[in-house]
Amino acid sequence: MARKGKRPLPQAAGAGLARGVFLGGVLRPAIKHYVHPEISGLENLADQSPPLILAANHSSHMDTPLILNSMPKELRRKTLVAAASDYFFSSRWRGFFVSVAIGAVPMDRHAVSKQAMDEVDQLLADKWCLVIYPEGSRTLDGRLYRGKTGIARLALSARAPIVPVGIVGTYNAMPAGRSWPVPGHVQVRFGKPLTFDRYRLGVADQLVLRAITDQIMYEIMMLSGQTYVDEYVTSAKVRKSRADSEPDEEAGGEAGPALPGAANVTSGDESDDDASLCSQVPHITYDNRGLTVG
Repeated sequence: MARKGKRPLPQAAGAGLARGVFLGGVLRPAIKHYVHPEISGLENLADQSPPLILAANHSSHMDTPLILNSMPKELRRKTLVAAASDYFFSSRWRGFFVSVAIGAVPMDRHAVSKQAMDEVDQLLADKWCLVIYPEGSRTLDGRLYRGKTGIARLALSARAPIVPVGIVGTYNAMPAGRSWPVPGHVQVRFGKPLTFDRYRLGVADQLVLRAITDQIMYEIMMLSGQTYVDEYVTSAKVRKSRADSEPDEEAGGEAGPALPGAANVTSGDESDDDASLCSQVPHITYDNRGLTVG
């Protein structure tokens, strides 16, 4: 995020024009050619104005330009995207490109600091919309994974409505590992805005934050039609990587090298203190009938 008193690059003069040219002139024709997007739920955005938080499932690098190009022009011009700082801002030039091209602002997906939260709060206070992927990373297998509670903190702090967004088809068209889409069909479904004014009367403790986040993830699940997994996707990815490395360790007779960053990912998954509440929080499951607490 930008330093205090300095506007993020996507808000700088001329950045909006460059973003519009790249999204509309480069990405939109390519997306239409390959995946023929179908958009529904625009009526849920008709009476909305910034600030808004758009919370979506995440399957592909295609998701962001797909969402932005599906939004009404007046909202799209005032929309930025929370992007993983360790991936998209790993170099100065990559960070510059995604900031200008899609309006990306850096966000630490492993442990969101108070400074980062304050700066995002300021973006929303300045009447901007923000696209956030609550899962924190692209899906491992097409399913919807547990959301992180940072989005609930933002919703309560900024008093901004959350619009759930369900994206269908991008996992098949361009999953992680592919750099270009295959022909197919995708859908973007905007849900009804969610507000959480009733939670502002009390203390926003971890139980409240988890309840809000679970409600958001339930709405995303209903829009996307995905199967829900009550596990962080980053934890699932680490577990899969370790399982994939076990045959090599057995064949070599010795343990392989540690996964880079694995410890940070694991601790980041517990950054909202969910692990310490396992014995107190009721188990929440989802099905077509709704949310079940047991």
